[in-house]
Amino acid sequence: MQNFIENRKILYIDYEIELLNAFTDLMRKEKYQIFTLQDSRIIKETLEKEGPFAIVLSDQRMPVYDGVKVLETTQQIFPDTIRVLITGYSDHKDTVRAINIGGINSYISKPWDDDEVKRQIRDWVSQYNLKKHNKYLLNLLDEENKKLNELLDGTVAQTVRILGDLANHVSPYISDLGEKVKTVGNAFLKAMPNLTPQERWEILRAFDLFNLGVALLPPSLQLAITREGLAALNNSAIARNHHLLAAGLLKDIPQFSGVAKIIELQAKDFNGFGEPINNNIRGEEIPFGARLMHILIDLVKPGSVNMRGAELLQKMENLPLKYDVKIIKQILGKNLDTNFTTEVKLLSLESLKPGMVLLNDIRSNGGQLLLKANLGLTETFINILVQWHVRDPIIEPIKVYCMT
Repeated sequence: MQNFIENRKILYIDYEIELLNAFTDLMRKEKYQIFTLQDSRIIKETLEKEGPFAIVLSDQRMPVYDGVKVLETTQQIFPDTIRVLITGYSDHKDTVRAINIGGINSYISKPWDDDEVKRQIRDWVSQYNLKKHNKYLLNLLDEENKKLNELLDGTVAQTVRILGDLANHVSPYISDLGEKVKTVGNAFLKAMPNLTPQERWEILRAFDLFNLGVALLPPSLQLAITREGLAALNNSAIARNHHLLAAGLLKDIPQFSGVAKIIELQAKDFNGFGEPINNNIRGEEIPFGARLMHILIDLVKPGSVNMRGAELLQKMENLPLKYDVKIIKQILGKNLDTNFTTEVKLLSLESLKPGMVLLNDIRSNGGQLLLKANLGLTETFINILVQWHVRDPIIEPIKVYCMT
């Protein structure tokens, strides 16, 4: 943001050239930029070309555009400019009209006292610049706060992604589910302009962390998920409700109570059935993010129904007790691509993306084993590989499968 520069420009409008010259002579030794205008008809053009001015002074009695009209125009273009009407002793009615219409800040009676006029102008210039400087400081503070918030939001978002990677590290199946939810969910959120920034932020963080509870499961359950896939979650009540573990961890973290609530209620049916059973919330009382995630998770996870995409959404639309069908209609209306296929690729390190799954171990030229096969890649893992590659190059190409 540019440094604050005082505005010391003054415009005087008068039909009599002698008075314009007299005013210029009066202010000659003062440290102001003096502008004069004899033809009040071009006030708008003058303001737009030479303005803004700290002060605009205008004589009242002029042909075509009188002082009231001049100052009204000034107020419309530069509302912060100090507007001063020059009047004769007999112009009391015009002065009142100028106050009501032109929004004048003050007036000077003719004939004026030179020293008093100079004193008033000094005060008005100071008044104008004090007000503008205060606005400058407030804008500067807003900019600094915005930068700080962006820094904090970026730091929090990166920390959240790292936490989410803990769950992705457990199993490629968990990683695959998380990436699919984020892919479809992010596409849907971009088409939802009516969400508040806070709602959007909480839902995005929930996308990152809804599987965090898997990282908190005992090693035996994590191993079962790695061997058997997501079906292993059904073999244990605590594994099936791992999202409640994550919600319990997050709820007391400042600014994460909304995220925790979304994750806690993501398994709730629209009619209120489901975990947590001690919470009787239902319908649209369930947070929008939780209702959305309930749909997304069932949409993308492997199941017994041999359907995908719009076909599955249409089937879900016929289950109003389980899902919020309004959200399903919105997703269908956006024509989002919810059909996922996988493709095996041989890629360079710089081509790796989060969500890809390794088909071979990753080793360095020095023989160091860095990542095991069947691991879902995350932003954190890729950054680690990039940093390692600088000192001990990674063997390329890298075999992965990825969603297409």
